[in-house]
Amino acid sequence: MSRQSKWVLCMIMVMMALVSYPGSSSAEALKASGMTISYAVQPGDTLFSISKKYYLTGNYEQVAKANGLNSKTGLKAGAVLKLKNPLVMDYYEVQQGDTLFAITKRYFNRSNYMNVLMTYNGISDPNTELKIGMTLRIPLRSGEGRHHVVKGDTMYSLSARYFKAQDYQKAVAQTNGVGTASSLIQAGQQLQIPNPYYMVASSTAAVSAAVSAKLSIDIDITRNKLYVKSGETVKKTFDIASGKKPGLTPTGSFEIMTKIENPWYSAKGIPGGDPKNPLGSRWLGLSVPNTQGTKYGIHGTNAPSSIGTNASTGCIRMLNEDVEWLYDMVPNGTKVKIHK
Repeated sequence: MSRQSKWVLCMIMVMMALVSYPGSSSAEALKASGMTISYAVQPGDTLFSISKKYYLTGNYEQVAKANGLNSKTGLKAGAVLKLKNPLVMDYYEVQQGDTLFAITKRYFNRSNYMNVLMTYNGISDPNTELKIGMTLRIPLRSGEGRHHVVKGDTMYSLSARYFKAQDYQKAVAQTNGVGTASSLIQAGQQLQIPNPYYMVASSTAAVSAAVSAKLSIDIDITRNKLYVKSGETVKKTFDIASGKKPGLTPTGSFEIMTKIENPWYSAKGIPGGDPKNPLGSRWLGLSVPNTQGTKYGIHGTNAPSSIGTNASTGCIRMLNEDVEWLYDMVPNGTKVKIHK
């Protein structure tokens, strides 16, 4: 990405369309308002690869939906996509003489933060609209705070008070697994620039735990067993149903590519949540080549007696309560190995 593109990206950060949602939690408000960056499609890009790069998961449907695209349609080089609340704002190649502090200042300076603070609170003129006694919403890395304006406050003084460059420097260091000493980054190294206002909803706590534990899934279709593993240690074992004939269930190494609650059974037009739906209550689509995570998956069932047998047309069936546990514990991008 060129320096000009990086500057445009910084300006996008400044011009975030953040609005107030009275009565909602800070996590909901930030999620609803969010941060949007622009991305120019490069030759060879797919929705999946872009999602992996900026959201660190294969959940490409969120990118397609945000841009009004059919998730199965290819991308045209040069097209500009809007990426809503990406975990990674940018990738930066370290230049000779760079320090983490200098890189932090490039992306997160107080002038930018002051503009963000104004936009976040719907203030266009800080000289006339900042009133003593009013309450400002403060976007912070740790969540949303509140500030009651007192005599002497200015937007710049507030940005200086709440914006701490060292906090963002630490975030960049932690994201990239390096220390905060400038000697620990080298010219040519590529750094991920994290989204400083990204909010993780409480419902994703289990997912965060799963990511930190590096969970993976191992499926033995001979024994009809699914193992949830942390490293080489088996943490949980489930009975499953697999293909009713040899070769129906694909074998190999895949990733969870899509996650859907109460999936529709499109083959017969059965809506999600219907007791007749053979996909049960959850769908975790697998990255089997040329399927976009829509053909083969790990899913629930409306036929619990089939679990433990060879009964499916190729997917992995689980009891609904089991697949719901799995759905909550593993994120998109989780490695899945299927073998005999």
